[in-house]
Amino acid sequence: MAKVITWQRGATMAEASPMVGVIGNFDGVHLGHQHLINTAKALADKLSLPLAILTFTPHPRAFFRPQDPPFLLMDEVQKQAALSEAGGDVIVNIAFDGALRGASPDEFVNEVLRPLHIVHLFAGSDFAFGKARAGDIKTLQELGSGFGMDVTGVELAIDEHHMVISSSRIRAALQSGQVELAKQMLGRPHVISGTVAKGDQRGRTIGFHTANIPFDAQLQPAFGVYAIHAKVENDPAIYQGVANIGIRPTVNDRGVLAEAHLFDFADDIYGKRLEIALQGYVRAEMKFQGLEALTNQIQNDVKTASDMLAKTANAKVQGLKDE
Repeated sequence: MAKVITWQRGATMAEASPMVGVIGNFDGVHLGHQHLINTAKALADKLSLPLAILTFTPHPRAFFRPQDPPFLLMDEVQKQAALSEAGGDVIVNIAFDGALRGASPDEFVNEVLRPLHIVHLFAGSDFAFGKARAGDIKTLQELGSGFGMDVTGVELAIDEHHMVISSSRIRAALQSGQVELAKQMLGRPHVISGTVAKGDQRGRTIGFHTANIPFDAQLQPAFGVYAIHAKVENDPAIYQGVANIGIRPTVNDRGVLAEAHLFDFADDIYGKRLEIALQGYVRAEMKFQGLEALTNQIQNDVKTASDMLAKTANAKVQGLKDE
């Protein structure tokens, strides 16, 4: 795993070690992000320098628009693991706070980037920074040259539809149930994660044990039933299963949950971290006329999900690995 540093405007680096850097929000660590990181990694390897991935916490959108619905594609645990796997030797979590919000482009470069000893910085060609997003790649290049930091803007990655791969497009795909399209842009299935919360235990009364993950800051995909792979904290196995995402209109509205039923699994995992990878969209969420109709539909969903998962037996499930 990469070394993780928490960084604030005006901080000083105890150990002055030059690094190649790459900067961005990196929500989802999708194929576009991976292209950017790989470009920076190639130079870092050539220069025999560590690669520092610079990102922001919280996500700037969450800071500026805290009233927005949950939108993140990854929680912090997933994100750090994905950035490390993508090639980061050091992950720098830059605190996005009031002080950073008000920083001019000049202050951002001199008080945030310069102390990190970045000798060459890579960013997407659309990168903007500083108060009111006043700085761009050209600004970075001009300011960086003053203390020996080179800057390269990297063209955004394009998919087979000749469209830019972006976190916003992935969010839109997930919210419309287009799991496969999201998977194509991510380079892996979308993963929902969180700590299993105790529910009303109704599922076990109808023969389907479930594990519930409440949504916090993560994006809520289209409500409905999904075929999933799942990983339980400290358990090396990858389980198959089916999950309902939504409000459970037939039995109880307890807020939005990812309610997962893992095949051939009935252990008590309350309080443990669970990650579920969406492999296929089975159907939209529905309200049924009682538990019998619901039970019959769940049986059908399990069969449909099993058939879907049989077709994706060799699918890459990044993020569902041993701790």
